[in-house]
Amino acid sequence: MIRSLLAGVAFCAMSSPLTAQEGAPAMVEIPAGTFVMGADDTMSRDWFNEKPAHQVTISRPFRIAAREVTIDDWRRFRPDTPVTTDHAPYVAGISWDDATAYAAWLSKQTGKTYRLPTEAEWEYVARLAAKDPGRFGAIKGLGDGPTEWTADLFAPYPLAPQTDPTGAASGQLRAVRGGRMGFNPGRAPTDVQIEIDYTKPEARLAFPPSFAPYKGAEGAGGFHAIGLRLVEATAPATAPLAVTPPLNAMGVRQDLTTAAMGPDPKKPYFRRRPYLPSPPDFTGGVTIDKTGWDAWYRNHHHSPALTVMPNGDVLIAIYSSYREYEAGTMIIGTRLRHGADQWDPPSPFADIVGVNDHAPLLMRDGQLARFFWGTPYSGNVEWGPKGFPFQSMTTADNGASWSPIAYAKVVGKVGAHNRQPINSAFRDKSGRLLLSSDGGTDPNDKKYNDGQSLLWASDDDGKTWYDTGGRSFGRHTVFVEAKDGRILGFGGKGTHIDDLMPLSTSTDGGKTYTKSKLPFSSLGSAQRPTILRLQSGRLMMIGDYVRTKPLARPLPERGSYIAISSDDGATWKFKPLPGTGRSEKPGRAEEMQGGTLGYSGAAQGPDGVIHVVTSVTKPSVALAFNEAWIDAPADMPDNDVLERNDVTAVSGVTVHEERYPDGKLRGSWSGGRGSNGAVVFDGSQRWLYPDGRPQWEVRYRLGRKIGLEKEYDAEGRLISQREHQPDGRFVWTRWWPNGKLRSVSGWNGVMADGRARTWSAEGKLLSDVSFVNGVLPGHEFKSGGTPPENTQ
Repeated sequence: MIRSLLAGVAFCAMSSPLTAQEGAPAMVEIPAGTFVMGADDTMSRDWFNEKPAHQVTISRPFRIAAREVTIDDWRRFRPDTPVTTDHAPYVAGISWDDATAYAAWLSKQTGKTYRLPTEAEWEYVARLAAKDPGRFGAIKGLGDGPTEWTADLFAPYPLAPQTDPTGAASGQLRAVRGGRMGFNPGRAPTDVQIEIDYTKPEARLAFPPSFAPYKGAEGAGGFHAIGLRLVEATAPATAPLAVTPPLNAMGVRQDLTTAAMGPDPKKPYFRRRPYLPSPPDFTGGVTIDKTGWDAWYRNHHHSPALTVMPNGDVLIAIYSSYREYEAGTMIIGTRLRHGADQWDPPSPFADIVGVNDHAPLLMRDGQLARFFWGTPYSGNVEWGPKGFPFQSMTTADNGASWSPIAYAKVVGKVGAHNRQPINSAFRDKSGRLLLSSDGGTDPNDKKYNDGQSLLWASDDDGKTWYDTGGRSFGRHTVFVEAKDGRILGFGGKGTHIDDLMPLSTSTDGGKTYTKSKLPFSSLGSAQRPTILRLQSGRLMMIGDYVRTKPLARPLPERGSYIAISSDDGATWKFKPLPGTGRSEKPGRAEEMQGGTLGYSGAAQGPDGVIHVVTSVTKPSVALAFNEAWIDAPADMPDNDVLERNDVTAVSGVTVHEERYPDGKLRGSWSGGRGSNGAVVFDGSQRWLYPDGRPQWEVRYRLGRKIGLEKEYDAEGRLISQREHQPDGRFVWTRWWPNGKLRSVSGWNGVMADGRARTWSAEGKLLSDVSFVNGVLPGHEFKSGGTPPENTQ
């Protein structure tokens, strides 16, 4: 029975009807007042969600409950809801949706007006209780009980003073306060090594409002530590704040007519493009700040995901971290627009605030794209009932917007797993959705077993999932379906047969696997291959010739390879893969004696171009090539040749417009057919918010940005500008919302190069330095550990 397997879990039983007096919680009067909300600049860069500190006025007194809602209280409302009992007698493990429903139910039962506190009200009360315990000491559990839902949608703070703020006008997360939700004691054994103290009044968390166990699928997890505390007062009438989308969601074309226009499929095509700038890549936190990047960007970017959208745009999602598993990790995104020759600068993509966002995976599914990722150490453990195996969201508009975040509703028996998707997701011949994930450790087995992977499956388009039951013979196994319906699993980190990669084969849909040997080198630390079914029907495998940690060289070649099979893996034709970078770690690069893919991912677009993302190399690069190049004789040009724009002219340039459903202009762009046969941007683009305010403006020449590129916030204020030169250099300028300069920095492609200055919102000069090819002299970054400056 589920109850016997899940410690700290209870299933509410029927109780007696509620009376008005029984339901009314003990309340404490809170006066109106003004306070400074958030963290000031004396706090480290890791308090980025709590900055800027800003003045908030609570204009009306209100009453707040002295304690959180109890399990007994909750049982009167939802007698059959599974909940968490770790904080008994107080209830936890409930969703925001149910928390607000409870407040509405209790209001009806008692004739009083109950609701969740706004985020500002919660922090105001916590600060009052800490400052004046004699007057407000009756309010308990603000930092040591269950964490608590607030009413607000989560968004970055404004700079200007606010009165009775009500959060954001849109978003996927609801703000949570009052404690830690994700912590890896093995990676950060002391509080000193955690970025921020989540028990402080100003510390913020945020989770999807549906976060809670599923009734009838309790084995999926979700038994978290979030409860609720009530306020007795009418809700503030203040309008919520408009939200500015990230650059990866600005100016996203919905026109699909050019998606199949690619380079001439009969001629070999190969391009190499760096996709992450430095800083933030491979630099410490303080160095990142000196170029104007926001503090959520960190030095280590790993485990990338890639897909091609229906409109032809390529999207990469990758996590940005210090140590991989800290709670402040964020998934960032960057877009190669179909018609452009450069990746856009990175911007925020997904972040469940206060837990480790990890292992992104992107999948094209017809006219949809699906995004999956995990949150290791939710509830301070790698896997188990406190979190879910993974969560996901979908887009039907090429990534301009995304659905609410949905946690995996896993039915049936759930075996050992880690909350880390890999890079394979596909539909099999029956239409099942299959998602790869690390297999993890059985908690009933004291021996640690990290060398396995599994497939989660869904028969109803992702509404419910189940564990297929089998486990492959390696961690980070990559999967594909054979033409005869077999499932083929390639490799696995740290496992091998005579130093070669194992093949895991399933003939029963993933229930069981048999083991055999592949002709590819096994892989180790910081290595993950990719297997892809091409449009021609062939299988494409990419990987490294050399295994790292422990070192193994079973094959004579060095660097990376692409291998093609026309007989579903019975035989393979190898070809060296140019353009890969050397490992970010000098010692490892010397051992490998060539380039590496790092963790890779791949997808083929409607135009036939195959896109490959690599990682943990400097710089981080993406490759693009067609099947004609695969079939051409091997060639290893220098990287500067591979990065050269092959478009010399554009013909048939026309201006295209897109409109919102109400008929208002959404945007316009200009492009034609390039000399290589592909669609190429040439001319101006201008994109607008629904109210007609400018959103993003840019000009292209032969697919490359030229002149001024401008980003505007949702209020119509200019917040970012890049002045692009023909030689690839540009000056990047940012402004604070009050119109004052925030930063000015010089760049050469993806490398900071030249003078860089930053200012405070008050106009005080904070830094004035000069970079050389992505490096701040005297602050050279050494890969392989936590940068010592990350919390300064």
